[in-house]
Amino acid sequence: MAGVHPLFGQLFIYILALVAVAVLADSLVRSLDRGNRLALQRDQELFNLNRLNQEIVQHMDVGVLVLDKHNRVILSNPLARKLTGYRYWGNVPVAIDLVQARLAAMLIRHQSSDGEVLVPLGSDDPASRDRTPSLLVRKITLPESPYRLLLLHDASALRTREREAQLAALGRLAANIAHEIRNPLSVIRHAANLLDENLENTGSRHLFEILERETVRINRIVESVLEMARPGPAHLEPIALANWLPKLIVQLQADPQLAEIHVLVEDIPSSLLAYVDPAQLRQVIWNLLHNAAQYGGDADGLLRMEISAGRVGKKQIMLTLRDFGPGIPPEVMDRIFEPFFTTNSRGTGLGLPMVRELISMNGGHVLCENHAESGVMFKIFLPCWNVNEEDA
Repeated sequence: MAGVHPLFGQLFIYILALVAVAVLADSLVRSLDRGNRLALQRDQELFNLNRLNQEIVQHMDVGVLVLDKHNRVILSNPLARKLTGYRYWGNVPVAIDLVQARLAAMLIRHQSSDGEVLVPLGSDDPASRDRTPSLLVRKITLPESPYRLLLLHDASALRTREREAQLAALGRLAANIAHEIRNPLSVIRHAANLLDENLENTGSRHLFEILERETVRINRIVESVLEMARPGPAHLEPIALANWLPKLIVQLQADPQLAEIHVLVEDIPSSLLAYVDPAQLRQVIWNLLHNAAQYGGDADGLLRMEISAGRVGKKQIMLTLRDFGPGIPPEVMDRIFEPFFTTNSRGTGLGLPMVRELISMNGGHVLCENHAESGVMFKIFLPCWNVNEEDA
């Protein structure tokens, strides 16, 4: 048998080599194409994740500032922009000392440590610190990164929420105690009445009068605590304040304790309608009149109160009650809405807390401040019924 020509053998080997190269090249092309698709997919996933992170940051209920190594803000969210008060945000980094000088000073003082720092934005006077805006700032250094993170909280809002939580817990405790006091108090009062009927000694009768008076007072406190702990739901309806308020004042002044107060209801637009529970608003005004009867006398001992009302924007009404007394000292003003806080040894300390609770149940809020001339003003903000109409 004749041998294979060497040329054909080499040609066959070359063809096999070409086929192998073609197969390998096709495999490499497929692998590269697969890699490119995976890379594009990974890039898209990273892009989507970055957008998600951006959205999360923008909608967080805490202010966020990201600083680079030069203390420039390169990322912020709306709450941080609101809390810092800087108005000229743009797409370029801005130095932190331009955004908020006190934040910049805080970074210099605490540059070597992380943690939370209270940064007052107003007066540095410790006596007024609780009444001036301030930020609770948490500084976080990101490991192996040139960036730092500042988390900003409104310190006054945190204090308010903490105080409200404490008061809510106190209210629940007081309600439980009131329940336990109520029954034995009724027994004591009934027994005292029975003894009084058979008592002839005038000295002892005076002691029983004291016992009766104090048990009545304790019972009033218990009733007030239970009413605060379980207030009835608000039954809202439109009320024309121009007609309703004068009639209410006449009814309330039938109370002997309120008969001496001269109440002036200023002109109120007839179209001004508050959307409230009339019984609960009546209780609010009754409490405030009693408060004025105790503390609102002017220099001559006269008791006066002025009541006015008007729109605040389209959706709210501000009802203002002003007395002409000496006003409230600053150290007392911060505590007047705390349950059981009172400067009157005969008071319960529950009148003003109940005012705030009832107004809150009606979708409003109440503020108290001293008038520039004399006296105290309670500003009650209530929902407006006819939000699309202007006052006549």
